[in-house]
Amino acid sequence: MADPKIERDVYLAGKTEAGEDTIDLPVTRLGNIEDSADVKARPAEDDYFPVIDGKDKHMKKYPAKVLLDDVKKAQEDAASALKTINTVVNTISTIPSQAGTLTYNGEEQGPYWNNYSSDQLEIGGTTRAKDAGTYDATFTPKGQYEWEGGGKDPKTVQWIIDRAIIEVPVQSNAPTYSGTDQGPTWSNYDPDKCDMDGVTTGRDANTYQATFTPKDNYKWPDGTFTQRTVNWTIYRQRLTAEPSQDGTLIYTGETISPKWKNYNAEQLTIGGAKDGVNANTYQATFTPTANYAWNDGGTTEKTVQWIISKAPGSLSINPMTMNLGASNKTGTIKVTRAGNGAISAVSGAQGVASVKLEGETVTVTALATGHATITVSVAAGTNHLAPAAVKCEVEVAMASKTLNENTWATIKTISDAGQAGNYWKAGDKKTIVLNGKVGNLQLTSLSIDAFILGINHNAAKEGNNRIHFAIGKIADKLVGLCDGNYNSYTSDAGAFTMNTSDTNAGGWSNSHMRNTILGSGVAPTKPTANTLMAALPEDLRAVMKSVTKYTDNTGNASNTPAAVTATTDYLWLLSEFEIQGARSYANQNEQAQQAWYDYFKAGNPKVINKHNATTTAAWAWCRSPYYSHSYYFCYVGTDGSATNYYASYSAALLAGFAA
Repeated sequence: MADPKIERDVYLAGKTEAGEDTIDLPVTRLGNIEDSADVKARPAEDDYFPVIDGKDKHMKKYPAKVLLDDVKKAQEDAASALKTINTVVNTISTIPSQAGTLTYNGEEQGPYWNNYSSDQLEIGGTTRAKDAGTYDATFTPKGQYEWEGGGKDPKTVQWIIDRAIIEVPVQSNAPTYSGTDQGPTWSNYDPDKCDMDGVTTGRDANTYQATFTPKDNYKWPDGTFTQRTVNWTIYRQRLTAEPSQDGTLIYTGETISPKWKNYNAEQLTIGGAKDGVNANTYQATFTPTANYAWNDGGTTEKTVQWIISKAPGSLSINPMTMNLGASNKTGTIKVTRAGNGAISAVSGAQGVASVKLEGETVTVTALATGHATITVSVAAGTNHLAPAAVKCEVEVAMASKTLNENTWATIKTISDAGQAGNYWKAGDKKTIVLNGKVGNLQLTSLSIDAFILGINHNAAKEGNNRIHFAIGKIADKLVGLCDGNYNSYTSDAGAFTMNTSDTNAGGWSNSHMRNTILGSGVAPTKPTANTLMAALPEDLRAVMKSVTKYTDNTGNASNTPAAVTATTDYLWLLSEFEIQGARSYANQNEQAQQAWYDYFKAGNPKVINKHNATTTAAWAWCRSPYYSHSYYFCYVGTDGSATNYYASYSAALLAGFAA
């Protein structure tokens, strides 16, 4: 036992009056207790005296307040207790235990111990280790020490090296579908610390399961170290653009499908309206297949519009021109269009012609003389755009029985309808104005009447639906145009001669008069300059019709049927038979192909006067060559009789035309 004289703290032990254990407090020095010195005569209630418990041999503190009335007794008890201490063995009441925790670190290590003193206990067993686990250390009391309750046998105490904590691996990248096998990269994965198994690679976009098991010495943060399943993902490849119609589709009447931008059948499933016939807006649907997603990550169906556009419309009408009049007051226009667009028709001159639409037929009704433009339109239909409007030009000739009150267009309309005889007769006249140079003759605003020679004259041979006119009359006098060389022999190409020399070779067909002076064989709309045709009014030339005239076109004293042939004429001179109604000097075969004009047949005068001296009779050329001489043509004498003369003489000309 230690020397009681050593200065050290002494503690009292005891019970309170209530039987509770007191707490340890230092009271005095052991030496002071032994000498009974420096003891408080009147200790405070919270002071204590050192006392050795007689039962357990432990020194304890005892409340001074219990001994306030008997301090001496307390001192005696303390001295007695001290003597007892010197006679007992030291006891160890607490078995050592691991102080703190140890965690695997790859190094060898051992624990610190609670309640362990190398002076009191001998340590044995396993005191150091490297791997995580539970180990056994032994403690044996030394010398004068024994376990509380007696005995010095070794006691086994377990101590632990805990597993090191590792985090559960997680996927650290975001692989997207590429069509090849691939695996994730892992955070918190160290193959030295845990084993990886399960599905570690994949090809399709999907969620896979890998497994991880901590190796010895490691555990999860929750303290477990069993196998963990960790999901990892190959993500869908994102499509950068959505499908859209590529190009345009035009209605064809057949089933057609669009081409698509940004569409691949491997990536997208198409549904909805994938084809169509009619012009319309359609809706197709696209859904990403298993390995693909939209750019926003979505995978739901998307609707994409596509269009079949209307085809260009078409419109045609028949006819595009129409002539109406008293003889034919109505006409119809047949409308042909593509599709089913609504048809409409409008008259641009409703006072001239009205329109009525029934189905695809427009009926035009003449109301008054004039011109009307009928505009036919078609609206856009189900599958066609609206085409451009089409026009029908309508001439209405509500003819007057007074010939001069009618336009040439009206006269033509009546003539075309074969109705001229119902309105007019031979001798009726219409004033025209001549302007221009005819050969050498300059005509300036010469007002002269064209009068009817006959209606549908000799139609079987010369052409039907024609009114034959002659130019002309001035002040009701029958006149012929005369140039400055009248009644003179001349070779001047501008003179009104049958030929520029005395010959009738080639007859009427090849004559100077027909080709150079009249311009007979040229279309009226494109007349030859310095001809009578060019001097006629434009509205007259617009309605002139060709006539087939039969004449001796051989000459040279021919008198055979073969010499009489046809020419197509717009302007002509009258033949001997057409004026006289009899043959005197012409080829005797001409009259078989000709007819006497009604005007002269009616007994009207045959005397032709000068156009510039209407009271002076003039002799005038006929187109018939003289049958027995090669240098004469027939003419009408100043008394109206039939005669003949040299072809190179200039004479009056009475020209005919048809409308």
